[in-house]
Amino acid sequence: MKSLETEGKTVDQAIEIGLYKLGVTRDQVKINILEQAGLFNKAKVRLTLEQSSEAETAVKDLAEKLTKLMNLSVDVYVEEKEDHFYIDITGDDASYFIGKHGENLDSFQFIINSIFNKGKVSAEYKRLMVDSNGYRTKRGDTLKLLAMREAGKVMRSGRSVKLEPMNASDRRFIHTALADHAKVTTVSNGKDPYRYVTIMLKDAADKRKQKSEDRKQKQAKPEFTNIEVSDLRDNND
Repeated sequence: MKSLETEGKTVDQAIEIGLYKLGVTRDQVKINILEQAGLFNKAKVRLTLEQSSEAETAVKDLAEKLTKLMNLSVDVYVEEKEDHFYIDITGDDASYFIGKHGENLDSFQFIINSIFNKGKVSAEYKRLMVDSNGYRTKRGDTLKLLAMREAGKVMRSGRSVKLEPMNASDRRFIHTALADHAKVTTVSNGKDPYRYVTIMLKDAADKRKQKSEDRKQKQAKPEFTNIEVSDLRDNND
């Protein structure tokens, strides 16, 4: 197994440099994006020469068929991990494939998982995780920064903050980012597609939870009203 790490101004440039050095084409290598290009750093990728497994080939064929049905000009890369398959979609139409806030990406991931794992028992089930040009990593970083910024506002003002409606994967980023925070906590409210995350002080959340429990206990207690004394007498009296 031979691999090579290369850098470039963009991911595509880094890939092309690696392909030239290895003397191969894209379909002959696995491509791992190690780092996206930024203001102070270059894009970095790893190209690995190895034979794809039958499962990887099956996943790639399925992904390519679906993207063709969508009339998208994209390239599909698949890598089998220990507990899932990683699918990276790149190319001219990648931005259309992603959609607003990754909505198209999530829909495609749901569809391809449903098709690939249909009829399989739990032991055979293997999740397919779909990304495009490192979008999920970049989106996750953006949401983590948002979560920390809004948490700061909550601590300064003492008031809860409601974020804009998000899909499940975006809400998960927010919850994860603040899961171990000392002062604030998060809850999801509403119904899809308008479900959103609320960031609040942990003390406020505890009081809210206690009020809810007290209300449930109160509602569970039987109420005795309008009982006449005669109703309590023995019928024989």
